[in-house]
Amino acid sequence: MEYDFALMCPDVIAHNARYLANRTAVVCEDERLTWREFDERTNRVANVLKAEGLGKGDKVALYMSTSLAAFIAFWGSAKAGCVTVPLNVLLDDESLARLATDSDAALIIADPTTEPRLDRIRDQLSGIRTDGFVTTGPAHDGWRSLGDLLSAASGSPCGVKILPNDIITILYTSGTTGDPKGIEHTHVSRMMYPYGFAMGLKIDRYSVAVLGTPPYASGSWITMMPTMYRGGTVVILPKFTAEAFLDAVQREKGTHAFLVPTQWISILDHPARADYDVSSLRCIITSGQPIPEKVYVGLEEAFPNGGIHEVYGFSEGFATLRLPEDAARGKRTSVGQPLMLEDVRIIDEQGAELPDGEAGEIVAHSIGMMTGYYKNPGLTAKSVWTAPDGRGFLRTGDVGYLDQDGFLYVSGRIKDMINSGGLNIFAADIERVFVRHPDVSEAAAIGVPHPKWGETPLLIVIPSPGATIDPEELRAWGNAQLANYQKVSRVEVRDDLPRAVYGKVAKAALREEFGAENQQ
Repeated sequence: MEYDFALMCPDVIAHNARYLANRTAVVCEDERLTWREFDERTNRVANVLKAEGLGKGDKVALYMSTSLAAFIAFWGSAKAGCVTVPLNVLLDDESLARLATDSDAALIIADPTTEPRLDRIRDQLSGIRTDGFVTTGPAHDGWRSLGDLLSAASGSPCGVKILPNDIITILYTSGTTGDPKGIEHTHVSRMMYPYGFAMGLKIDRYSVAVLGTPPYASGSWITMMPTMYRGGTVVILPKFTAEAFLDAVQREKGTHAFLVPTQWISILDHPARADYDVSSLRCIITSGQPIPEKVYVGLEEAFPNGGIHEVYGFSEGFATLRLPEDAARGKRTSVGQPLMLEDVRIIDEQGAELPDGEAGEIVAHSIGMMTGYYKNPGLTAKSVWTAPDGRGFLRTGDVGYLDQDGFLYVSGRIKDMINSGGLNIFAADIERVFVRHPDVSEAAAIGVPHPKWGETPLLIVIPSPGATIDPEELRAWGNAQLANYQKVSRVEVRDDLPRAVYGKVAKAALREEFGAENQQ
């Protein structure tokens, strides 16, 4: 006998359609689909793409707002064996055209809200077929209707067998500056999520994952993919707001949620938070940047049944997980231990491996690793450290160390390090002090040019709701708790900070702004 079990992500949909046919698979506001319905609709998308002559290796771009339709299109494309290229709807026209072209997409699926943006740059999208502009809205000049195509398509399986090393996605980390960085992942690399996170997060067939970030984003996969594998329910928020999240948890009895600290802070600050029943939420996951201690305590009070789990990792493909039980055993300031069979090492500037307790660059080898940056072998080569045994490790650009128990501690980004008078200062160490102040909601420290010291720390803060901050008073308060070489030279108060993916602070934008200002 030969055991040939289909275990890739698209195969799970068909499996659940057979054994959990009438259980709810996905919810988006008032729309909900059972596993049988979700399987049938994604089959239709796959058959449409197959009829269009697209299959393994062919690129299908999605330029759509977060919606049930986008979720179906994503998994339908995966079933067809196509390489799905989700494009951020917040991209400017120039970046959108550059990434769509770089991806080699032959067909692009949009919705009525994103059509106008593509129409403006249509003449720059030479790689998209003339008939390759498809919309979830009605057909009109230059656009074919996906709904019309689906109505004529079969809901039966498309017959494409997905193999582990087939490419599933190209995810672009940016597009505003420099060369495009398209992260290329295989179907098997995505197994890091169902196999690596499902056990640690205690996800089962009764789990309900509330997605506060777009379904294609790597952070969303932390709860989305294990929930799909176990046959639970995925709840999609078309747009994250604290109110929308709280309402979804209460309405759908949400059990698991991944959000970045900025989002958790907005929930804690919501004036009507206490009016919602969030007792079902048993797993809180955060990542992207360190969570301030007062936010940690606030989450414990607001979600008494929700254990706080911290994830550290990269879209390029690896992760660690800290459990509530780890925190209770004295590992609160760590980011946990590697996931299933992941290998994390620490290296020095010369590439030599360092022993436990010594800080250096974090590198990792994982089933979740990308194949590389799409069409960019030079950048891919720069991201790899080769171990003595010949295995390639992903270079993170972060500084950290492993303790004797195998727990990882992260000090900060190498590029975010501030060098003042020849001394290295970690921005996170400064931020950790200032966010303890009751009037500070968020803080971001950067290095700005200084004629004597080379660089000096500057701090940008967001006040807590209703608070008023005197920059000089706050600076004196924080500096009194810092070493002399860490003291900030100036405090700036802002209503918000520039954001990157997930709402993470975009420090490059801050360095550009304040660096230029100080050089004038």
